[in-house]
Amino acid sequence: MMVEIIHISDLHYGSEFVGEYFDNIIKYIEDAKPDVVICTGDLVHKGRIKEFKAILPYIQKIREITRFVAVPGNHDAKNSGLVYYEKIIGPRRSRMLLDDKDTILVGICSARDDMSEGMIGDEQLDFTGRCFNKNLENRILALHHHLIPPPLSGQKFTTVRDAGEILELTQLFEVDLVLMGHRHVPHAYIFDNNRTDTIFLYCGTSTSNKVRANDSPCFNHIFLEKGDLEVYMVNSTNLEKNLLLERREGLTKFVRPRRTRIEHLLTSEVWDE
Repeated sequence: MMVEIIHISDLHYGSEFVGEYFDNIIKYIEDAKPDVVICTGDLVHKGRIKEFKAILPYIQKIREITRFVAVPGNHDAKNSGLVYYEKIIGPRRSRMLLDDKDTILVGICSARDDMSEGMIGDEQLDFTGRCFNKNLENRILALHHHLIPPPLSGQKFTTVRDAGEILELTQLFEVDLVLMGHRHVPHAYIFDNNRTDTIFLYCGTSTSNKVRANDSPCFNHIFLEKGDLEVYMVNSTNLEKNLLLERREGLTKFVRPRRTRIEHLLTSEVWDE
């Protein structure tokens, strides 16, 4: 049974946030009517209560259309912001069963107060494993920080400190899809073309101009069914769609939205002798 997901991330209300981009996304959600919208963190920029209150009306518009799940990012956790996040947005971790779609979605908190890097910890690892111990067709994990650094996204060490444990969990429980944000880079990692392998999907910044290189603000539109997957990267400024990834019958086609560092280096005249 197919589940349809809109994946947004890194809204950054309070820093280069553009309300028009969010209005575009809400219009897209109204037209698409997905089963769920997932936000992988950094809803606000400084963790201030006034920022959470300001972003809430946009979130409420989404909730009027469909189900909504969010996990906090490192910017949400600034200035003790997780306290306000839980009061205004929702719990820092959650489990959602989409019974009509034979799907389970688990959101976990990788953010810590005033820290850029992420960490999950044993308690959340246990929570996640128990959540996924279900005989459901589609299994999705959402967190803010990247488990594997995406290319051309800066050199800061801000991955999840215990990423190895989470990567191991995704394989043990045959998680279909891991959704992440944090570095404002739309990307995907596929380690094999096996139909049952986990795909690690990153989202760019959806509603701000805090982009990298010549990227555009964007979000992901996902279709998942029995291991088959289709992901479109949607430009938040004009809602133009481009295929990012497609998996059919065990074969994965990945269309990169950006060049890697090695491609830039190989074509650079700086190194020519």
